[in-house]
Amino acid sequence: MFNYEYWGRGVFPSQINMALEEFLIRRIAEETKDKHLATVRFYSFAKDSIVLGYAQATDVLKKLDPSVDLTRRVTGGSHVQTGPNIIAYSFVVPRDGSFRDYEDMRAYFATQVANALSNIGVDAVDVDNKASTINVNGRVIASHAIWWGVKSALLHGLVHLTPYDVDKIASRVLLQRRKIGNSVYSEYDALRNLPTVSTELDGNAPPQTSPYALRGLVAEAILKEVTGGNYESRVINDAVIDRSMELLKQRYGVPRWINRHQPTFTRREVEEIPGEDLSGPLKRNLGYCLFLQVPDKDFKKMAGPQV
Repeated sequence: MFNYEYWGRGVFPSQINMALEEFLIRRIAEETKDKHLATVRFYSFAKDSIVLGYAQATDVLKKLDPSVDLTRRVTGGSHVQTGPNIIAYSFVVPRDGSFRDYEDMRAYFATQVANALSNIGVDAVDVDNKASTINVNGRVIASHAIWWGVKSALLHGLVHLTPYDVDKIASRVLLQRRKIGNSVYSEYDALRNLPTVSTELDGNAPPQTSPYALRGLVAEAILKEVTGGNYESRVINDAVIDRSMELLKQRYGVPRWINRHQPTFTRREVEEIPGEDLSGPLKRNLGYCLFLQVPDKDFKKMAGPQV
C-alpha cells in the first residue's frame, strides 16, 4: 500500500521519543516527491516514563521522583507508563485516500500487529478496535492511539514485553476502581494480570528473554508483516535529533506543554484527535489508558482472577 521508510528501534528519553513522532508526522506531511511514502518506527524508553494523553489533566499524578520521566503525547486518551519493558510501534502515513477514515487505519495496522504476535508464537490473539487494544485471552497485550492530521496521520502504540512493577505504577499515578454489579474491580489488578510476550511465548522464546532480545523479535515480526520486507532504512542521526530538539523546545520538554498542553494543535494541522477537543479544557479523573475504552463486561475479566 505504501513505500515504507524504516526508522529503526532506538531507545531514547520519553521527551525525545514524542518529539520524533511529530518529526515524522511533519516529514510525511511535507514530502512532495513520493505521495505514498510512509514510515515505520519502533522505540523504547531509557527509563520508566509516565506519558499523559493529549488533553488530560495532571490530577492523576501522585508522586514522581528522578527515576521516572514525565511527558505528554499528541494522541488522545490518558496516562500510561512506558519503559524498558515495552516496545512502541509507530506508523505515519500520508492522507492520500488509502484509508477512508481513522477507523480504517486503526483496523489495518492493529490486524498487522496482531498477526505479527501470532507469527512469533503468541496464542489466542485478537483485536478489539472499539477499545483500541490487542488482546490475548481477553487481556491487553498491546494498545494504540491515532492522530488524524490534515496531510498525514499517525498510529502509535505499545506491546508489553515483560511484566510491569505494578506497585511502582500505583505509587506514581492514579489507578481507578470500577463497581460492576456487586463487586469492585481495580486497574491495579488488571495491570498485574497483563499478558506479556515473555509470558506468552510458550517455550518459543529466544535464548535470552531480556527486553532487548524481545524488542528485536517483536520489531522484526511487525516490520515483516507491515512491509513484506520492502522498505528503505533511515537513521536517526544528529540532523534528525536536531530537528526533534526544536520540537522538544516547543512542546515535549517544556512545562507549559506537559502541564497544560500548550501550544495546542490547530485545524490547519489536525482534522481530528479521536475523543479530544483540540483546545478545550483538560480532562480530569481519567482511568489508566489501556482500559479507558474497555467496557465493564470485558474489564471484569481483565481485573478478575486468572483461571
